[in-house]
Amino acid sequence: MQHALRCPRRCENMNAPLFANRRLRLPCIAFRVTEVKRRRGDTAHSMYGVKANGLRDLVITTDETLIQFSRVKPTQQTFFLVRPWDRRLLGLPDFSEQLTFADEEESVGDWSESESASDHTDEPSSDSPGEEELSVDSDIHSRSLHLMVHLGQAFSALLVAQQRVGEYKRVASDHNMIAQVKDMASIDIANIRTLDIL
Repeated sequence: MQHALRCPRRCENMNAPLFANRRLRLPCIAFRVTEVKRRRGDTAHSMYGVKANGLRDLVITTDETLIQFSRVKPTQQTFFLVRPWDRRLLGLPDFSEQLTFADEEESVGDWSESESASDHTDEPSSDSPGEEELSVDSDIHSRSLHLMVHLGQAFSALLVAQQRVGEYKRVASDHNMIAQVKDMASIDIANIRTLDIL
């Protein structure tokens, strides 16, 4: 559980995806592929069985010819199955939707009235520093649970192959690659990264 509490703190600071100079800077959770083996099939496309650290095994269909490898016969080229990062996984509010002027005037008016009413009360505040820290810890715990629930669900993954150091190319697939984590312990903070995709 302690590991799960560290993930939201790191994920909160991840940037949004950025497309510039014909490349995509993609914040994601990356799972290193440990095996790619071609499967026999009567389809016009190639089918591959794929294994990745922390994910259940899956089958992908593609027109591309992939390097086959396994733990016994490794390759120098690095492959990842990635889950693109989405801030909604943390359950954080989205402040990009701005209030309209009418809503803003109404909310400011409501705030001013309630503020002026509270200015004249002589009751001491019940908030203490201890309660505030407890509230922050509770919020982090709640976001951690929210993240764990969502990361445990199946997701549409991207398969990327290393081209040069730090640069990757997406492997096109004819169908969505639906992946799922084996268990929450398989997601490490080291999996959270930003990849440059050509």
